[in-house]
Amino acid sequence: MRKLLLLFFVFLSFGQSIFAQDESVNFRHGRLKNGLTYYIRRTASSPGRADFYLVQNVGALMEEEEQNGLAHVLEHMAFHATDNFPEGVPAFLKRHGISNFNAYTGHDETVYNVNNVPTASKSLVDSCILILRDWSGFLKLYPEEMEIERQVIQEERRAGMDLATRLQTRANFFIYNGSKYATHDVIGSVEVLQNFTAEQVRNYYKDFYRSDLQAVIILGDINVEEVEAEVKRLFIPISRRENPKPRLVYDISDSPEPQYYKLIDKDVPTNGMVLMKRFRKNPVNSLRDMLREDLMREFYNKIMRDHLAECMESNDLAFLDASIGIFDIVRDYEGLNMMVSSLPGQEIEALEQLMEQMVRVHQTVITTEKLRAMASGYLKRLEQFKLQKDKFPNNMYLQMYQNNFLLGYPISEFKQNIDTTEAILNSLTAEDFKKWIARWFDDDRNWIYIMQGNNADYPFPAEEQISAVMRSARDWTFGSGEEREKLSSDGVLVDFEISAGKIVKEKALKPIGAEEWTLSNGAKVYYKYTDHNKGMFNVLLGSRGGRSLLPAEDLPSADAMVALFLKSGLYKYGTRELNALVQEHSINLDISLEETSESINCTSTTRDADFAFQFLHLVVEKARFDKAAFDKYVYVNKLMLAHSRKTTDDTINDVLRDLRMVKSPRLWVRDVRYYEAMDYEKMVRVFKERYQNASDFSFYVVGDLERETARELVTRYIASLSSTYRKEQPVKYEYYKKESVAKDIALDIPEQKYMVDMAFTNTLKTKPMDKLYMMILQKHFEYLFQQRIRETEGGSYGVHVLTDVTDHPEPSQLFNVQFESSLEKGPRMRAIVHEQIKEFLKDGISDEDVEDLILVLKKERNAASDFGSIPFWTENIQFYQRTGKSLDAPEFFEKVIDKIKAKDVLTFARKFFAEAQCVDVVVKSR
Repeated sequence: MRKLLLLFFVFLSFGQSIFAQDESVNFRHGRLKNGLTYYIRRTASSPGRADFYLVQNVGALMEEEEQNGLAHVLEHMAFHATDNFPEGVPAFLKRHGISNFNAYTGHDETVYNVNNVPTASKSLVDSCILILRDWSGFLKLYPEEMEIERQVIQEERRAGMDLATRLQTRANFFIYNGSKYATHDVIGSVEVLQNFTAEQVRNYYKDFYRSDLQAVIILGDINVEEVEAEVKRLFIPISRRENPKPRLVYDISDSPEPQYYKLIDKDVPTNGMVLMKRFRKNPVNSLRDMLREDLMREFYNKIMRDHLAECMESNDLAFLDASIGIFDIVRDYEGLNMMVSSLPGQEIEALEQLMEQMVRVHQTVITTEKLRAMASGYLKRLEQFKLQKDKFPNNMYLQMYQNNFLLGYPISEFKQNIDTTEAILNSLTAEDFKKWIARWFDDDRNWIYIMQGNNADYPFPAEEQISAVMRSARDWTFGSGEEREKLSSDGVLVDFEISAGKIVKEKALKPIGAEEWTLSNGAKVYYKYTDHNKGMFNVLLGSRGGRSLLPAEDLPSADAMVALFLKSGLYKYGTRELNALVQEHSINLDISLEETSESINCTSTTRDADFAFQFLHLVVEKARFDKAAFDKYVYVNKLMLAHSRKTTDDTINDVLRDLRMVKSPRLWVRDVRYYEAMDYEKMVRVFKERYQNASDFSFYVVGDLERETARELVTRYIASLSSTYRKEQPVKYEYYKKESVAKDIALDIPEQKYMVDMAFTNTLKTKPMDKLYMMILQKHFEYLFQQRIRETEGGSYGVHVLTDVTDHPEPSQLFNVQFESSLEKGPRMRAIVHEQIKEFLKDGISDEDVEDLILVLKKERNAASDFGSIPFWTENIQFYQRTGKSLDAPEFFEKVIDKIKAKDVLTFARKFFAEAQCVDVVVKSR
C-alpha cells in the first residue's frame, strides 16, 4: 500500500488482439474521399472523458539523408503555433485544465494525442477535434520556434544517450543489416540537428503530412454521431494531394552468414553474449492468423521462461543467467533474442548448455498435453476477461484501430475474438508449434552475434565457434522423458486436516461500507465487497514491524528470503508443479518486507477463490526454502560480483549514498561481505518470525467476493493460521543526514552531461489543505521551469518536479527538481531553479494562476480511474483505521479546493522552504 502496506494489484493481461467490439451502434469507422481514415468509439472505462489521436503512417524512414531527424523535429513543432492556435496547442489546453498531451515519432509512424478531455462541454470536444485537424497539416512552422526546438532536441539526444542507448545505437547497424532502419534512428544525426534549415523541415512536412496517410481516432464517453459529423465537417474540405510523393516501404535484406560484433563499453558491468535472429512476421490475412500468431508467441515465451527458471536452480550449469524469447523488432519483423552470461572463460560451454535446453523445450517440453493445460488456464482467464469488457481502457481500442490503419490487421467483434481464440486454443498441437518454430530456427540466415563487455582484450568466443554450436544444436535429438506436471485436478491443495477457527467479534464500518471481523486466532479481517473489477478479488495481509525489528546482521538473510520466496515450490509441490497450478488457477502472489512493515498480497478470480485461500494458507504455514537453491543463489551472486566491473552508475550511487546517508551497520552495501553474511537458517527463521503470527496481522479481503463466501473461506483458512499472540511495533532508525548540502561530482560520463537532482525535504505537521498546496506548487513550478529552462533557454529536454506529502507513519514532505543539461548551460539552468524559487517566495503567485491550477486538479481528480477499485478500497480501509475518515471524504478535496487562494499557497511555501533541508547534487562529465 502507498501508506502502511504495499499493495500490488495486477489486472489479467492478454494478447493485444483480444478486444471488445460488440456494440456497433457505438462505433463509427470510415474513409473520406481525401483519404483520411477515422475511428470513433464510445467507451465506458472513463465516464465523462475522451482521448483524441492523430496517427500518421509516416516516420523517420521517410526522411532524405539531409532530413535525418526532421520527422522528430516536426513532431516538436506541432506544439507551437498552428492556424487556429497561434499561441500553441499547450497554451489552449492549459487554459482548460488539460495537462495530458504528447506525441511520439517512430521509424514508420508518428502519433499525437490529447487525453482525459472532459466531454460535458461539446465546444471543448470540438476544439480537440480542431487540434487534430491543425496537426494534420496546418502548422505555422516559424523559423524562430524551430531554433528553440533545435536546442531542446539536442538536449533530448544528450539526455537519452545512456549506456543502453549507446550500445543499442552501435548494435543497430547489424540488427537492421545496414538498412535505413539503422541510419535513421528517429533522433537523427548531430550534423543535421545542428544545421537543418526551416525549408528542409517544410519540405518533409509538405511531402508527408497529408490526409491519405492519416487517421483520426477518438475514444471515450462521447456521442459518436455528433463527433463523426464534426470530423467530417473539419476534414472533408482538405483537398486530396495531387501526385503525392510515394510512401515507400523499406525492407531489411537477408544476411546469408551470421554477423559478429563486439560491443565494448567501460560501463558494461559483466561480460555476456546476445544472439539474435531476425525474421519476417508471418502475413496476417485473417482474424485467426492474427490471434494465432499472438498466442503462439505468448505461449512459447512463457514455456521458455519457466523452463529456464527451473534450469537456473541447478548447480551444474555454466551459465549464470539466460533468457530466450520472440520479440518485435520493427514493422513486419520480429526476432529470436537469446542472452547468456557465464562463468569467465566458459562462454561456449554455457552456450552449448543453453542451446541444449532450448532444443529440449522444442522437442520434449512443448507437448500437446502441456499446451492443453496452458490452454485450460488461458480459457479460464478469458472467461474472466469477458466480465471486464465494460472496463476495457481506451488504449486497448487504440492499439486495435492503429494496427488496422498501419498494418491492415482486422477489426472484429468481441464475441468473434472470443470464439476464434477458443477454437485456436482447443486445436493447438505440438506439431503446430514445431512448424512455427521451424520457420525461424532451421537455417543460418540473419543471425547476429553480439559480444558485450567492458574489456576489449577479453577472449570472447570467435564467430566460427558460436556458429558451430548453433548448427550442431539443430541436429540434436532428445527423448520424450520430460517429467509431466501433475496438476491438482480437483483443486485441492490443502490435503491435511486443519482446525477451522471462528469469527468472534464483528464491527460495521458504516462510513465506508466495510466490516471488521476479529478471529479466534487474534487476526483482524477487513472485508469490503466491490464489483468495480468484476470477477476479481484481493487478499492483503500485513503487519507493522518489518526489517526494523531484525538485527543488522540478519538483514542480508532477510533479502535472500524475499528473493527466494516460492522459488523452491510450496508444501509438497515442486517448482514445476507449482508454476502449472498457478497458471491453471490464475493466482498472482507477492511478498514484501519493508523497513517498518511486512505483507503478502494475493490477487485471484472469484471462481478460484477457494484455491486462492488454500494457496495463501500454505504460503504462511508451509513455506518451502530449499537449501540447495539458497546455496546456488549465494554462489551465483558472489561469482557475478567477483567478475563484474564497477560502472559509472555504481560510482554515482556510492557518492550519493555517502552524501545523503549516515554510517550505519544496517545499511549494507551489496558486496562480497553482504552475500557471505547470508545464512540459510537465519533466512528461514526470519520468515517464521515475520509472517507466522496471524494475531499481529490485518487481512484485507476486497473485491467481487460475496460476504458469506468470504466468511466461510476466512474462518477455514485464515482463522486457522498459527499465532504467537505477540503485538509488534517498528523501531525507528535515522538513516538520512539532516544537514543541507550542495555538491558537484565530476565523473567520466560521455556526452558532456550536467545532471541536476535538487531535493527539498521537511517534516512539518500538515493538514489536508497542505497536500493541495503542494500539488499546486508542483504544477506551477513544473510549468514555470518548462517554459523558462526548456522553451526559453533551450537548456533541457524536460524538467521534472516531483512532490509528496505523507503523514504516516511519520510526517514528511518532498519537493524534488530533476533535469539534465549540457556542461555549458547546466550551471545557469541550476541557478535559474534557485532564482525562480526565491522569486516565488518573495512575490508569490497570482489568484488567476491558482484558479487555473485548481481547474487542472479538479479535472485530474474527476479523471481518476481508481475510485471504487480494489486497490482504492484496500488503501481506504487502512486510512479509515488510522483517521476515522474516508480517502474521498469531501473535506479532503471538494469542500476545500475552491477556498484556496494565492496567499494560502505562498504562506505554505514560505513555511516549507524556510525550514527545508536541501540536498542539491550535480553529477557532470569530467
